[in-house]
Amino acid sequence: MYLYVDSFLKYEKYISNPLAAAYCASFGLCVSLLATHFVYRYCAVCRPYDLHHFDGLKLARIYVIPVTLSLIWFLEVLLLLGPTEFKNSYTRKEIEEIYGEDIGKVGYISLVYYYQNPSGTFVISYIDFLAYFIALAIMGACIFTMVICGWKTYQKMGSVKKSMSKKTKELNRQLFKTLVFQTLIPMFTMFAPVGTLLTLPIFSIVIPPFLSNLPSLYAGLYPALDAIIAIFMIRDFRDTVLCRRKYNVSIGSSTGNYTSSVLSG
Repeated sequence: MYLYVDSFLKYEKYISNPLAAAYCASFGLCVSLLATHFVYRYCAVCRPYDLHHFDGLKLARIYVIPVTLSLIWFLEVLLLLGPTEFKNSYTRKEIEEIYGEDIGKVGYISLVYYYQNPSGTFVISYIDFLAYFIALAIMGACIFTMVICGWKTYQKMGSVKKSMSKKTKELNRQLFKTLVFQTLIPMFTMFAPVGTLLTLPIFSIVIPPFLSNLPSLYAGLYPALDAIIAIFMIRDFRDTVLCRRKYNVSIGSSTGNYTSSVLSG
């Protein structure tokens, strides 16, 4: 798998190689921030007494892990998957035929899991596999965090259902449906495409160019989808956006350490 820079900077390798790594790291930052969103939601619902840890400038603490994971992704791509003479020669002809570029002249990063050397010996590139597993580990940690926090949040919402008013129960049902969609959609738009893109070359499965660019599309599309899900799954938000209501609605309940409230207008 090759990813090369296609802009006026593509021939400036000292700039384009770090840019290619930063492009990959931006995906790592995106999925890490997504997992952070679930962690904050878990704290708000299940551990509201801990929210004071995120007051004011303390909120920056919640971004330490996503930024760190993104930096790890950047360094592993830049240091482990950069250009080499072997990689230049390995696909020079194919890249030139498909894209009309000399791969040796542009900045790029690549994964070559294994190959046969001139003597016919099968060679495994353990460095590329290491980079592959680091990327999978980061995505796996984010998925695990989302699932655990989502499940804990669902359990908490269910445990206080008996003490809720009818309106709050309805709000709770809407919040749960929102949570389910906000968990499933990134699985199909973020994690699955990138995981597939990284994994299929191991089995020598050729990925058409238009499919290999889907992760870029989804990475830009998902943040908007996440907001749209909340707006149209929660009735008060939906009615406000569609101008169905001209007044404020406030729904709230408090039982023990659990508090839920929504304001729209």
